Amino acid sequence: MDAVSGKMAPMGTGSVSDHTFCQPCANDDKTIPPDVFCTVCKEFLCSNCARVHRNMKFTKSHPLQDKSTMPSSLQPESENKHFTETCQRHAEEFIKYFCPNHETLLCGDCLAEKEHSSCTIERISQVAKRYKEGPKYNGLKAGLVQVVNDIGNLSDNIQASMKYIDEESFTNINALRKFRNDINQYLDKREQELLEEIEQKKQKSQSLLSELKSNCQDIQAATEKLKAELQAKEVNSNQLFISGTRAIKELVGFQSALKDIRGKNSVSYFKFTRDPTTEQLLASCTAIGRVDQVASDLADQVASDLADQQTKPQVSALNQSRADLSQSQFSKLPDVPVKASSDTCNCFLFRVALLPGDSLLLSDYNNRSLKLVDTTNNKLVSQVNLQSAPWGLCLLPGDRAAVTLPWEKKIQFVSTQENVTLQDVVKVDGLCHGIDFCDDNLIVSFSSPGKIVLMDMKGKVKTSVDKDSSGKPLFLCPSYLTVTRKSQTNVVYVTDRDTNTITKLSMSLEVLQSYQDPILRSPLGLTAVADNQLLVCGEASHNILFLDTHTGRITQLLGKDEGIEWPFSVAYCPQKKMVFVTCCYGSIPELDNFVKVFKVV
Repeated sequence: MDAVSGKMAPMGTGSVSDHTFCQPCANDDKTIPPDVFCTVCKEFLCSNCARVHRNMKFTKSHPLQDKSTMPSSLQPESENKHFTETCQRHAEEFIKYFCPNHETLLCGDCLAEKEHSSCTIERISQVAKRYKEGPKYNGLKAGLVQVVNDIGNLSDNIQASMKYIDEESFTNINALRKFRNDINQYLDKREQELLEEIEQKKQKSQSLLSELKSNCQDIQAATEKLKAELQAKEVNSNQLFISGTRAIKELVGFQSALKDIRGKNSVSYFKFTRDPTTEQLLASCTAIGRVDQVASDLADQVASDLADQQTKPQVSALNQSRADLSQSQFSKLPDVPVKASSDTCNCFLFRVALLPGDSLLLSDYNNRSLKLVDTTNNKLVSQVNLQSAPWGLCLLPGDRAAVTLPWEKKIQFVSTQENVTLQDVVKVDGLCHGIDFCDDNLIVSFSSPGKIVLMDMKGKVKTSVDKDSSGKPLFLCPSYLTVTRKSQTNVVYVTDRDTNTITKLSMSLEVLQSYQDPILRSPLGLTAVADNQLLVCGEASHNILFLDTHTGRITQLLGKDEGIEWPFSVAYCPQKKMVFVTCCYGSIPELDNFVKVFKVV
């Protein structure tokens, strides 16, 4: 048999150092007695080589046997050559056994422990023969593949989110700067209007004063001339008498002219007064706007992806954060009473709008009033009477709202700060019903004839639509409308109770699409809840429906079983996931005088 490097041929009995040498040194033809033995590398090492062995990264964890325990020579190859992993508890021993009960790897010393005395122990050399083709190893490989796939999906999701954040940041910055530019343009325009008004008032006052000054100078000149004439006649008493008698009449004329000048001397002075709404804006910490968090947490999205184990198309984080209400369940909450002690009849709540701070603004047609209700304590906190019955309403910037008065052919502006108070009024040409606000414009629906009109805040018409391309009327009774501002492109949705139709219009009032379904009859109030998602009241079908404007699918959410009868208006609070519904019949107090409330569960 060939001699093993580091070992001398046996010549007789003796110590370990008589028969073995440091193997690394032996490779350099040095014969240095060993001090330790590496059980992993199966090498004898001198003290210098042992120090190097302990400091090297890949061998520093190898157990070393000193002279008292190391073997006298290298043993012939056996099954030990197949075992290279040492026991974590017994560093001198190799792992050779497996305990299925505890799923633990064991060495020979571990077998002597009481913990495994009753276990059926398997030799690794036997188990390993069937392990490679067995279910555990295949399951391990499949699990690793799945983790790699999940990591890839997660990385893709993170990358898509990073891209979306960059794009959304760019979009938000552009939107902010555009809005700021709009504000600057409006302020410049308003400043110029005020400067022109000041100049007009100044010129008017100066013109009046100049005229009065000229009249005074004329009277003064005439008076001085008369005085001079009288003085000249003082040398002749007869002529003085005649001239003095005539001068009395002239003096009366002078006095009368002076009286007229004094009457016209009431010049109106003027003073610039700061607009309180603008001052409130300057004092606000949320002026111009806010940056709201709308995206769902990435961890929630990843958990959902892993649970489905499916690769889903990348969509914007904005839409991922919004639940599909068509799949939701609702619980009934207590109704909110809105009838005031001063009301002369049952309420007829044509429109409900959700204000910031958990308040509802309602138009009461029967009692000709607007009502402000606090939903935290379900109490009516403010009410203001109007010229006639209100119909639609919409919220405006600066704690304001606009209300349509169809029978007056007017739009009434109100303040909603703390209490509801009346402000200015704009006249319109027709019976105005539905109303909403967008980009400093009002979008208003009219009946008799049916049409949609885009106008400025002073009622000046910019554009309108009433007929389709063939000249047929587009609308018969467009009672309600809403503008969606969730996506980058604003659109208008109009309900027509006589045609059972919901029509989608661009902001230039071009028809984009229409929606109908047998389960929707006499559609009235509607509100946007997310991109491509609307809640719609079906008055004659007695239900609240969910419209997916992307697919055109209409689904019933609430109906008669939930107490919905003759619904007129609906509002949705995304933060609290609450739905507010007004129902109007006119002679059923439990319907007319309450706002119904539902919670998404």
